[in-house]
Amino acid sequence: MLLLDYFSVPLPFIYLFLSLSIIWIIKYLFKSVKRIYSLPPGPFGFPIFGYYPFLKDHSYIQFDRLSKKYGPVFSLKLGQYDTIVVCDWDNLKDAFANDALLARPAKGFLSGIENTLSIISMSGDAWREHRRLSLHVLRNVGLGKREMENLISEEIHQFLYSLENDANDLSQRLMQSVSNNISLMLFGHIFDYDDPDKVAIDESLRDYCQAFQFSGITSYLPWLTKPLIALGKANLKIIQKAQMHLNDFISKELFKHQNGKDSLEVENYIDGYLNVQSKRKDQLFNNATLKRNVATFFVAGSETVAGTLTWASMYLVKYPQYQERIRLEIKEVIGTEKRPDFSDRLRMPFTQAFLYEVQRIESIVATNLIRRASQDTKIGPYNVPKDSLVLFNFWSVHHDPKLWSNPDKFDPNRFLTENGNKVVKPPYLVPFSAGKRACPGEGLANVELFLYTVGILQRFKIKSDKPLSFEAINGLTRRPKYKPDLIFQRV
Repeated sequence: MLLLDYFSVPLPFIYLFLSLSIIWIIKYLFKSVKRIYSLPPGPFGFPIFGYYPFLKDHSYIQFDRLSKKYGPVFSLKLGQYDTIVVCDWDNLKDAFANDALLARPAKGFLSGIENTLSIISMSGDAWREHRRLSLHVLRNVGLGKREMENLISEEIHQFLYSLENDANDLSQRLMQSVSNNISLMLFGHIFDYDDPDKVAIDESLRDYCQAFQFSGITSYLPWLTKPLIALGKANLKIIQKAQMHLNDFISKELFKHQNGKDSLEVENYIDGYLNVQSKRKDQLFNNATLKRNVATFFVAGSETVAGTLTWASMYLVKYPQYQERIRLEIKEVIGTEKRPDFSDRLRMPFTQAFLYEVQRIESIVATNLIRRASQDTKIGPYNVPKDSLVLFNFWSVHHDPKLWSNPDKFDPNRFLTENGNKVVKPPYLVPFSAGKRACPGEGLANVELFLYTVGILQRFKIKSDKPLSFEAINGLTRRPKYKPDLIFQRV
């Protein structure tokens, strides 16, 4: 007996069901083919996984090579998502100004690990509200103000003292110090370097940033996250553990602020957030989101600056003539005793040019955090369907021979006028992205990069007895694959 006979399904209903199924399949295939042909050209991939299995450690270099074959804007399937990659300045500039490209993936980043969205993973009104609050509070607590610069200067003084006694593992020492500046903005205080909480959180920061290399799988293939964690693959368990430590650390700080503050004055980010939260009746501003925002600022603000300064120190060793040229500017503008001010940069064009060139050639944030098209739109002449993902390849723009002469050569002079008296930053140098989703900490990062570099060279000559490797490895940012063995000699 046939199964259909057993259930006594009338034949007309079977025909109707089959007809509707065929119509649905045809419509689905037609819609899929139409969508594929509406996308920019690009390589094919596997079913389900798309092109993702072909991506290597340095995906931004792969994207750059693919752009040579398929054009400056191309598409590929990454997991279940159509992804558009932008590799040239003209189209990138157009994308920066497109409000339809401000959204993030619907499930945010680290799907299956982070259950609460932070400011960098939000979209729509939630993101706009948190962005407005964050910029307002950060300005109020000193971002861009002289008082904050003085506090950073004092932290740098302590860092230089520690460096004089022990210069091992520069990148980790920089992380310790730079994260203190972020602590000041977020919590209103800094930590002693040997504070047990400080030591633990710096270790978590390091683990988190290094393990981030394979985190893209949580965005493109989110259904694989939990199985990979269970199997201990793709470093996701390390990220999860570091997240838990960060969350516990921030929870302690939050408890102190909620229970030990009498003044209404906003002195740090947590105070400012809690102040707004107490005045609102909705659940948009809540403790879970506050903790995710703090973790985001803490990680991103520490890693990017510490990483850039590590690369800068290595280039100062590789090009001792540039090191001496910066030291000459320091002697002429600041002297050997006075602490540097950020305003000194206006009379130190080569120092600024050197830092710009480090940011360009290393491009430590080689691609942006994934964007999502909130509606059908265009990037230049290219169609971008709703809900497709969009990647900006900053590496390609920063190494484009149409924009930079001899782009693989480290040359700070490219940012100077002919007489060398002025520094010029072109709009296509975008180490902090640009537009409405640019890094909100760009101003603080620029202050830190200048003050740390000048402070170090004012006191030390940097050299190495061993050849330095400039090979990079990917984590949250591009960082040196091998720890540089640097010597800091007092001048």
